[in-house]
Amino acid sequence: CTSSREMLSVSDIKKVHSLLGEPLDESDVPAMLEFFKASVESDLVVTFDMFMSWWSQLHDSSADPDGYYSQERYRQRFKVLQSRLKDPNIARISSTPEGDESSRRYRIHFLLDDQPLSPWHDVPLKNPDGSYNFLCEIPKWTRKKFEIATGEAMNPIKQDVKNGVLREYKWGDMLFNYGAFPQTWEDPKEISEETGCPGDNDPIDVIELGTRQRPTGSITRVKVVGVIAMIDSEETDWKILAIALDDDRAPNIHDLADLDAHMPGATAALTHWLRMYKTAEGKGENRFGFGGKPQGAAVATRIVEETHEAWRRLVAESSGAGSMKRVGSSTL
Repeated sequence: CTSSREMLSVSDIKKVHSLLGEPLDESDVPAMLEFFKASVESDLVVTFDMFMSWWSQLHDSSADPDGYYSQERYRQRFKVLQSRLKDPNIARISSTPEGDESSRRYRIHFLLDDQPLSPWHDVPLKNPDGSYNFLCEIPKWTRKKFEIATGEAMNPIKQDVKNGVLREYKWGDMLFNYGAFPQTWEDPKEISEETGCPGDNDPIDVIELGTRQRPTGSITRVKVVGVIAMIDSEETDWKILAIALDDDRAPNIHDLADLDAHMPGATAALTHWLRMYKTAEGKGENRFGFGGKPQGAAVATRIVEETHEAWRRLVAESSGAGSMKRVGSSTL
């Protein structure tokens, strides 16, 4: 503690959380300052009774008998690295929903012949024909922020939660199918030369530009045509541009120049959407590497392969440390 006057600071409370195995992120600090009526973290304003009230509020089980919601904030800080299948057949993978879609417990699970699998670790990145497997999280023309639950067993898809509220994009509906490539990971310990920022600690994001809306949980064969180097909260957040192989325009689109020729204005609209969408939440605009210019298929493919290698290292490191690994917190 920083005081001998029987008063603690918010900084002291953060240390207590760490000692008790429940470390806090910087995003928790504003709520603590408000709760303890402190102006800064060093203010000596916390009595023992105030701390016990804070602790009891965080761990109130009266409305949470199985501990689900009280554990939610901690699950989000871990990556669960579980895998069941060595070489799944993509055509035989199915998804099944669980729970009320309007609930924080809603999940989409993945199965192969009725056996559970992880869409992050079990679905292969590439197919024998060289195409990539796009896992759709958010269908175009929708705004609920679904994502792979990297901190849960077998990594189902869930709707993201912030401060106990299910998240939606306030800027408007998605202009595109949005999701990720399996077996990739943006390493938060590596600084990108292109952006000067570390990875965002998640599978690499993919924007699928085809005309068809893809359902949440669907797996689609795509080709990579470009990449946007977005910087979100001082983290590298690559956005791979891809198009489904079964799309009518796919035979004519192989690179960024083809995309601009056959879908004029698409990359400019995408970049604008990505730059501005957080301003609807009162935040600043996102920044971009490469001077804000999208890059072509060659750069995009290199980035995807680098994140695949990072994922391989993550899995290899976890093999001797169990199935759950703390690798930092995500700001997405």
